Amino acid sequence: MPPMSHMYIRNTLCSRRNVESPSHAHHPKSTPSRHDNHLTGHVHGTSLQAGAIHGGVHISAVTSSNQVTPRQLPTPTAVYLDRPQQVARINAAITRAHSRDRNALIVVTGPAGVGKSALATHFLHANADLGREGQLFVDLRGFSSGPSTDPHEVLETLLHAMGVDLRSIPLDLSARAAWWRSTTSGKRIALLLDNALSGAQVRTLLPGGGHSTVIVTSRAHLTGLRMDGADFVEVAPMPVDEGVELLSRLGCGFPDTDDERSAMRRIVDLCAGLPVAMCAVAIGDSAYRGRSWKRIERGLRNSEDRLARLSMAGEPWGPEVSVRGAFDVSYEMLNAEQARLYRRLAWHPGPDLTTLIASCLVPGPQEEVDALLTDLSRQALLLEYLPGRYRFHDLLHLHAAAKARKEEPPRDHGRAVEELLSTFGDLSIAADAVLRPYARTTTDVGAPFTTQAEATAWLYSERENLAALIDHAVETGRFAHALRLVEGMWPLFLHHGHASLWLRAVAPAINAARALGERRTEGRLLNKRARGHRLLGRSREALADLDRAEAIWRELGDLKRIALTRQQRGTVALQAGRPQEAIAHFRRTLAMDEKTEDEHNMAITLLMLGRAYLAVGLAEQALSHLERALPLLTGDPYNQARARVALGSALSVLGQSSRARQELDSALEVMIEHGSVSGRCEALEALGDLAVGLGDTGTARELYEQVLGLLPPTDPARLRVEQRLAGLGRE
Repeated sequence: MPPMSHMYIRNTLCSRRNVESPSHAHHPKSTPSRHDNHLTGHVHGTSLQAGAIHGGVHISAVTSSNQVTPRQLPTPTAVYLDRPQQVARINAAITRAHSRDRNALIVVTGPAGVGKSALATHFLHANADLGREGQLFVDLRGFSSGPSTDPHEVLETLLHAMGVDLRSIPLDLSARAAWWRSTTSGKRIALLLDNALSGAQVRTLLPGGGHSTVIVTSRAHLTGLRMDGADFVEVAPMPVDEGVELLSRLGCGFPDTDDERSAMRRIVDLCAGLPVAMCAVAIGDSAYRGRSWKRIERGLRNSEDRLARLSMAGEPWGPEVSVRGAFDVSYEMLNAEQARLYRRLAWHPGPDLTTLIASCLVPGPQEEVDALLTDLSRQALLLEYLPGRYRFHDLLHLHAAAKARKEEPPRDHGRAVEELLSTFGDLSIAADAVLRPYARTTTDVGAPFTTQAEATAWLYSERENLAALIDHAVETGRFAHALRLVEGMWPLFLHHGHASLWLRAVAPAINAARALGERRTEGRLLNKRARGHRLLGRSREALADLDRAEAIWRELGDLKRIALTRQQRGTVALQAGRPQEAIAHFRRTLAMDEKTEDEHNMAITLLMLGRAYLAVGLAEQALSHLERALPLLTGDPYNQARARVALGSALSVLGQSSRARQELDSALEVMIEHGSVSGRCEALEALGDLAVGLGDTGTARELYEQVLGLLPPTDPARLRVEQRLAGLGRE
């Protein structure tokens, strides 16, 4: 298996998240980085914007002390010719908007390859103060070959970047947009929305407050955004003189002869004044080895003549077809190895390209493949937008795909894609094995990851590629590959809360399992998808998946899986504010756990049953179940801390304040050690409640204020804690 030399995480806030874990996912050998959702029975809803608010989940976010200011803008291009008129218009629009306490919204429009993204990226890098509390970037993929970016996932990514716990993000699009506006209100952020398709796509992503700057790039005019106060800046193809200046910078100097200068002017015309085309023809290795501008111009003109003779029926180039000749000239400058890699990179269905991916498509030593990627980037055929991570311009992707269809044997295509799917499947399983060693049931695939941090880093950086590969595997009938690929996506949800990503990835995987007739795998994935639905408050969808899963487990006679499915039903009911129904489910589950003699599953059921009894005010019943759960959780400190928080609350209600404090202090220590914000908030709040019961309002106030310092302004739990603070009165 190729080693991984380029693992890069754009968002540094992925190291620890606190997500509800399934009971069967915890084992005495489990590692400290797993975290669970905490059901309190008191919190109502997943969003303040929800039309119908129901109870059950304690929602929290990353603390401000752990917040790292996001700096996500792509690296600016090394060779860039400023556009002073456009920059002046952008500056004027920002000044005008901010002087009126409005967010600035600038739409940069123009044809493909004209330099819209380069202009926006350079401007925001040069004016970093506009985003002193966050520089955010989203590629909306509005005109790319694949589907455009889902606004649900974009909002999830943006909120995550700003430090919001992924569990607290609601499912409904309008609720997410409102949450995003609340999170950014009063902050000074810069947001670059690249490659937008429509005004509606942009409007959902606009931040709150009146201090931020949003720059949108699009080939469309998006005139509907005028209603949102947008200013429009048109980027036209470069005039000849500016194009010659850009060519001279790309070619390391201005030529001395009139013939060469004239050739440069003709090159600008033949490239339609588009920087992407001029870069393509000017930056090849041969240009640095003495190739004259006159010869480049002749080759480009010949290519244009060839194109004029070709029938364009079925060619996906549209009005940008004139630049295809420029790409052909650049392509002809490549040596055989560079050209083969350029073509084959178009076979990858995901957005990002790395040395690992290239090594799957073009066999050879990784050092050589890495050098080829660097060559293509230097020749402006790829963009290295982050260290070790490359992307095609969408026009170049079309060009590379056309070359691959024409020049690559179909059997080589099939073999390369198989290698790509197989390699990523192996790595996905290996990462899951490191992150969930207690659940490993697959065959050995080696040990490419030595630590949990390394496995998480790879999964996070490749998450979009993995999702795209799963889709591609199912679309092309490679169902077994889809099931291997999806394994690594589960820890991203389980440990870090990427619910929308998980739901997107698991849907085709369920279809793959069904197509293969793998009933056990289908049932397992249905159970897991139900957890994603439940985390997002989609009770109906969760129960539908649980119904289908339980039918499979009954068919297979798997009592343990039936018990786990019933346990999930109880959690859905508790989350929805129906504790009596939850108690009934948990009691039936407990009877099954006792038959299967699975102590850990039994412990989680007892824990959840104790929480449900607390929710209906039956503290003595809660206490007996929680005391029974504790010894069964030895070796699982996190779930044991969860049980201690609930136990402390029950003891507090029963007047056993000394023991309650002991249990809650112990739980708080574990929650802090594990970096669990939600668990820490629960323990602090329970300690505050204990202090109130003892008449120590000063301590209670201090503890409640600590909780408020940890929760984001939009967390529904804040209202309850604020009400408790207000009820304390003044000392």
